[in-house]
Amino acid sequence: MDDVFVQPLSSDAGTSLGAALQVYVDLYGKRPGFVMDHVYLGPEFSGGEIEKAIKKAEISYYKKYKNIERVTAHLLTKGHIIGWFQGRMEAGPRALGNRSILANPSVLKMKDIINNRVKNREPWRPFAPSLLEEEASGYLLDVRESPFMILESEVRTNKIKDIVATVHVDGTVRPQTVSHKTNSRYWNLINEFKKITGIPAVLNTSFNLAGEPIVCKPTEAISTFFRSGLDDLVMGDYLISKTPLRD
Repeated sequence: MDDVFVQPLSSDAGTSLGAALQVYVDLYGKRPGFVMDHVYLGPEFSGGEIEKAIKKAEISYYKKYKNIERVTAHLLTKGHIIGWFQGRMEAGPRALGNRSILANPSVLKMKDIINNRVKNREPWRPFAPSLLEEEASGYLLDVRESPFMILESEVRTNKIKDIVATVHVDGTVRPQTVSHKTNSRYWNLINEFKKITGIPAVLNTSFNLAGEPIVCKPTEAISTFFRSGLDDLVMGDYLISKTPLRD
């Protein structure tokens, strides 16, 4: 297949981007030398702002960690479903590792568990794997960069079991290939999960409930966490739980 680029904001959400590009062309008479390799263009919140939101919500069980990626990876291996809130929010309709709900992709029933317990949506709704860019060729037959979770790929038969909760009935997935260059923290999390399980991927879906927008602010993440069946919430370096935390 030839290389193809699908602009990830090709909807009303991309109107502002298109308007800015048109103004640039009008002013300078040429297209800008701009390569769109990520959509982390939205609001970002500091560790201090996150801690302030946690304290304001009077949350009982939370802790700050030096290596939150490793801690989160261990929780995923235990079957926990985690709200993952990091860095700048993604522009467009896809959660790409900064405002995401994450889970272990090798658990067959995980899709049904998340749809029923967390998302409260129809059982046919699929999920996607976030896969380390360097490992894509070992899992996908038609390998290409897919940072925006738009392109479909066929999964190698011997790898379906590793990411079974994200595989469609026809043996395909809609992967997000994760680059260390564009999202180092998310890449590090997936790499930590790989160190434990041998699987260089996690199940990823948007951090929201049915009928609601993707969370943007820490207060929205906290509200969604406590109104859903999520097991844990990770914001910045902080882990928030509904039960006492163990060291």
